[in-house]
Amino acid sequence: MSRRDVKAAAADLQLKVVLQGTRPPLWRRLVMPSDASLGTLHEAIQLAFGWSDDHLHVFADEFGRRYGTFGSDSADEDAAALGDVFTEDGARLRYTYDFGDDWEHRITLERTLPRPPGMQRAVRCTGGRRADVPGEDIGGVWGLAEVLDLLGDPDGAEHELHGELITGLSERGYNPSAFDQDEITRRLARLVPDTVSGTGKPSRRGLAGSTLGRRPAAEEVTGCACGRCGTGDLFEFDFEDLDEDAPPLRPVTLAPREELVEAALEVPLFDAARRLSSWCAEGRQITAGKVLRPAAARAVTEELELWKLADSGSMWADEQSRAAALKSLRSAADVPVLDEPWRLALDGGLITLSGNRAWGGDADDFAGEDLLEFWSGTLSRLLEEITETGVLNGLPGTLDAVIGGNLADGGLDELTAEITDGLVGLLYDVPDGDWLDMDDVLGRARADYRGGGEFALVEALFTTSFRELGEGLARWGAVEYAPGDREGATPVELLRAVMNAMGGREPKALEDLPGGPGPDGGRAARMRLTPLGRYGVRAHLMEYGVPAPLLGEYAEADADTLLTGILSYPPDAMRQEVDGWLERRSAADAAVSLLDACAGEGPEAAAKRSIAQLVLADFDDPRALKVLHKAAAATTEGCRQVAAATLGTHPRAGERMEPPVDRDRVESSALWLMIDGLSVFAGVVDSEELAQVLRENRLMTAEALEQRVDDLWRVVHPATARVLAELGEGLRGVDKRLAKRMRVAANKARSRS
Repeated sequence: MSRRDVKAAAADLQLKVVLQGTRPPLWRRLVMPSDASLGTLHEAIQLAFGWSDDHLHVFADEFGRRYGTFGSDSADEDAAALGDVFTEDGARLRYTYDFGDDWEHRITLERTLPRPPGMQRAVRCTGGRRADVPGEDIGGVWGLAEVLDLLGDPDGAEHELHGELITGLSERGYNPSAFDQDEITRRLARLVPDTVSGTGKPSRRGLAGSTLGRRPAAEEVTGCACGRCGTGDLFEFDFEDLDEDAPPLRPVTLAPREELVEAALEVPLFDAARRLSSWCAEGRQITAGKVLRPAAARAVTEELELWKLADSGSMWADEQSRAAALKSLRSAADVPVLDEPWRLALDGGLITLSGNRAWGGDADDFAGEDLLEFWSGTLSRLLEEITETGVLNGLPGTLDAVIGGNLADGGLDELTAEITDGLVGLLYDVPDGDWLDMDDVLGRARADYRGGGEFALVEALFTTSFRELGEGLARWGAVEYAPGDREGATPVELLRAVMNAMGGREPKALEDLPGGPGPDGGRAARMRLTPLGRYGVRAHLMEYGVPAPLLGEYAEADADTLLTGILSYPPDAMRQEVDGWLERRSAADAAVSLLDACAGEGPEAAAKRSIAQLVLADFDDPRALKVLHKAAAATTEGCRQVAAATLGTHPRAGERMEPPVDRDRVESSALWLMIDGLSVFAGVVDSEELAQVLRENRLMTAEALEQRVDDLWRVVHPATARVLAELGEGLRGVDKRLAKRMRVAANKARSRS
């Protein structure tokens, strides 16, 4: 999202709160009113993580400003509105609890959500991972890691420091991986968010000796992104604008779960982790660093042929180099082809550590649904990391030496995070079997950011993010990635070339840079989701609260739920969903349910009536037609008009129908539905947008309005006067004569009312 003023209207803020240093990450997603205070956020964090609020705490923002309830250098947290502190999506805040254990939480504003009229102000938990922290005064995250290790140790209850806590946790069946959203929701229900005016925001002073909160001097900036001043903002545009007007994600189908499980089993890393678990079935000795002893590491690398996980150019793929490296091995952590599946097996519970031994199990013990959920969770953590931190930190070499410290410390990594997040959405939206092409992605970027001194860097960042995301997801079996046949530079080389070109001069086009792709350099890189990847990315999006509908999910729903759910579907998906719904019920039952869903007022009800009429128009079953005749003579607004208008346009309407069709009722219903349909678009006052709406809706074209304008003002519909007035304004740039007639008709409608 782009920047927005959250105080302009009632809004909620979606915040992600991560307990720093935990692995796997322990976090909560909270939704709170933008006019609530930081004091309310403090209380929410305490409840969401299971803290006891027995210690001091403080908030600190990215400019060094502090908020709390103590200390002369801290502003009053109860007077600081969240909307004033989190001024743009992506803004961050640090919350430290207990200055002895230093539990540090990173809070990020993920998005701003408009609050529907009448919706209660409340604090909600909409997602998270891992159970509450099991205790306080245990030594911070390092103590937490030790406690969790002791939980799996038969002798953990005898531990000198944490024994009593371990005993209590074991007795109550504490599961560190269990996230109970319902329980957190119950706790938060007790919290009543306050309302503040936002006057407690302190001055932008920054910490002593810090450059935060001020514009850096020219000599502190390695290269200016605008290519002109040398000191200005890093960029004058927002990458996330690419998706600001993006339509909802299209509905998809998923492969059968049995096929997904089989695909997960074939992912090399997961297969290696499972085989590693079997290898440890009888127990294997480990070091104090919780890895296999060197002798065991040498044996398992060769016995399980883990070296096959390495790239063809790696030293671990070469027999002689591998033998030499294993012979001189001092720690299993130095063998990447072992370390990665080892950590994967530990995170997934395939291997447990107890005392000085690692214990595994039969590979077949971890399959089916467990494996699929484990794979999905692993992919989600990868996507979460890469869409929060970007791709630059994972590149080889020292980034500071490539592009300079100031840019590396928060500029480019955040931009690649935004780009990568957008790429995930684009990838998901590609139809099954089709490819997401790098050239298409760059074409979209060029259309949104026409030229400008910084665009060479934009292209380099998109190219780098695309490559790193494709290669990363391919390793987990989520995509097929084709690097293309261009002779291009490595990501680091490309970024270095761009930054050098931007050193005080206007950047060149990307193809003109050293290592660039060239103007006609062959096929670009591309990638496409596998069925397993479709499943995993959808699960990740759903976890973040992004609606990702499935075709067929409304098959058993009532008609009102069906029509509401498919309002944003593209026509082909809408038709497919409706056909599946109709297959499960008789024509008469479907007609009754659809007509019942046609009642109500407002734009959403009008949109549902439009879809229902299209569906009912295809009905030819005698019992369904009797339902339509009965509804057309009823008194329920919306239902009556849809039924009558549908009968009037039925192919058999010109024949002798029993009972006969009432033509006057059909005509008045058609006019009512025209006002009804226009009410969905009446608020569109931009002439170009309104012209497009009229072109795409054949029953509401300018010609149709011209023919009916003198009749429309007589229609007894709640929105008649408003619709005609707003159309009169919107049509000024489309058809001045028609616009004037619409305004006259609006005045007549007001007079009649």
